[in-house]
Amino acid sequence: WGIKWSFGDPRADQLDPLLLMWWIHDRVNMDELPSQQVVVQFDFSGASRDTYWLVMSAAEVMLCLTDPGYETNVLVSADLATFFKLWLGQIEYEEALQERTITVDGMPRLVQSFPDWFAWSLAAPAVRAARRAAS
Repeated sequence: WGIKWSFGDPRADQLDPLLLMWWIHDRVNMDELPSQQVVVQFDFSGASRDTYWLVMSAAEVMLCLTDPGYETNVLVSADLATFFKLWLGQIEYEEALQERTITVDGMPRLVQSFPDWFAWSLAAPAVRAARRAAS
């Protein structure tokens, strides 16, 4: 019950792309990253600032608001509200890919491992479990 009411669809005034990117930056599974540096570009639609980059290595994760000057290895394109829902566990990653509400492009091995690089929201497991129980 609490999950249902606490984690409804995000309202337009809650869709802060910089805050979302900071949360993502803060929840990287460092042990799951490739051995070489990887640059992920996030292109959000529906946001005032629509492009961000994560430059990630086993040693550090940097959130960039401007092009860091490195080649992009993975390009993620999504509506900001959709990515918020993914982050919160309201939709599954595979479901978003199948519905093409999120696209992830790049080298196949990087694209395949992309969802493992993130721990997602702390609430996501409970939200996913409540969603499965309701269906």
